[in-house]
Amino acid sequence: MKVLFFLSGNNIFAKDEVFSLFESYELKYEIIYDEGQLLILKISKSNIDFISRLGLTHFVLDVICDFDIDKKINENIFDIDWDSRLSLDRTYKVRVKNKDKIEYGNLELIIAKSISNFFKDKIKANLTNPMDEIVGIIFRHRLFIGKKIFERNKEGFNIRKPQLRPFFSPTSIDPRIARAMINISQAQKEILDPFVGTGGILIEAGLMGLDTYGIDIEEKSVIGTKMNLLNYEINSFDIRLGDARKILEIFGRTFESIATDAPYGRSTKIDKDKEKMYNECFSSIRESFKKKCMIGLDREYPFEDIGFKIDKVYSFRVHKSLIRHFYLLS
Repeated sequence: MKVLFFLSGNNIFAKDEVFSLFESYELKYEIIYDEGQLLILKISKSNIDFISRLGLTHFVLDVICDFDIDKKINENIFDIDWDSRLSLDRTYKVRVKNKDKIEYGNLELIIAKSISNFFKDKIKANLTNPMDEIVGIIFRHRLFIGKKIFERNKEGFNIRKPQLRPFFSPTSIDPRIARAMINISQAQKEILDPFVGTGGILIEAGLMGLDTYGIDIEEKSVIGTKMNLLNYEINSFDIRLGDARKILEIFGRTFESIATDAPYGRSTKIDKDKEKMYNECFSSIRESFKKKCMIGLDREYPFEDIGFKIDKVYSFRVHKSLIRHFYLLS
């Protein structure tokens, strides 16, 4: 089975989120194509329901075929065997996404005619609410055709933007980034955020079906995070008032994975000696997870000095005065 991931553009997390998710479920893959926003993997299993967790992939296709756009393009499209992807008892629609700046004619209509001819005009199209969707992607003079098996719920992420939550902070991270952090941490069952803030990471974890645990040193953040979780109908969580320097003391156990955005000095209870505070908190985190840990910071940090292995660092500019650095640690 070949699967195409149409990734969010210009996001440094998108590709690694896919790889990490497959690795966390111990599913082997082979990279068939990796250019721009297109990533195609060859996998051995067809049951990949976990892709619904993805935050930085627009949609996923079960690849039917791909070929160069040339004089034989019509012939190639009409040679497709649609029987394995479509059936007479299900409606369909076709759409083509052209990433080239060249006009290739109405390939959408040609694909639809190919489907109709294959089923001898007995299959029904439905342009507004189809049961199946066939997608063509034109990229670098090549046409990729597949059946859509996942599409990110854009509206769902929009209604979870930080400014729309009951308890809000302007420094909260985007929900798509929060979800990617969780996936890259390879969490399957549970996640701990030792600096919950407004609970953005735990909201995504709860909606993904993970057990959610959190700590914050400020009572208003603990109360606000619980309020936010309940607002999105996440009713099962364990959020505690406490110090991130004492994770094992607070919970009495370790966690599968940790994903957190470290405080940037906005808290009134952060030690005046910020370096000492960071060192002690990160040392506590190092002792508290089994798989991977994702930590966001407003600057670079020598995590190796306190015993971490730095697997990868992702850095991008949030705005003119802030660059965020996300560390994947083991």
